[in-house]
Amino acid sequence: MGVNFFNLKMKTYLLLIPIAFVFACSNISKNDKQKVDADSIKKVDYSPKNASCAKPIKDPNNPKPMALMMRMMADNADSMKVQLLRGEKLESSHYPFLRFYLLEPTDTSVLKLQFFENARLFQESYNNLFKNSNQKQMYNVVIGKCINCHEMYCNGPLKRIRKMFIDM
Repeated sequence: MGVNFFNLKMKTYLLLIPIAFVFACSNISKNDKQKVDADSIKKVDYSPKNASCAKPIKDPNNPKPMALMMRMMADNADSMKVQLLRGEKLESSHYPFLRFYLLEPTDTSVLKLQFFENARLFQESYNNLFKNSNQKQMYNVVIGKCINCHEMYCNGPLKRIRKMFIDM
């Protein structure tokens, strides 16, 4: 397909969002910031077209960098699945490996030897995905590695991850 426009779009948004908030929110007074309460906490579309400072919004989960990167990895996996179901070949240049294990996790107690071994096994299977002729099967192996680790450390996203499998 050429360029993976989803990844390009995500990278552009990630760069533009902080810039947009700096300029758009620079005129909020201290009083306005103190008016934020539990009622203003909700999920929101963070795209620049919806950036607004009228009601500041907090993420109730205060996601850490590792969690945010794993969400990007999940979006990539969704894109890979669609591409594979169309019969298209995945290219590693469109889906570079994201070194999530180097970022701050939500719970630092997970940073143990087994976590890093799981990350190594995941990276190995991820790299094999692009080298193998049966990419659907290798994609499922990658998703299995995600599940193996999440069953041990963070089971919240398991329902979403299990839906990523490709029926064969």
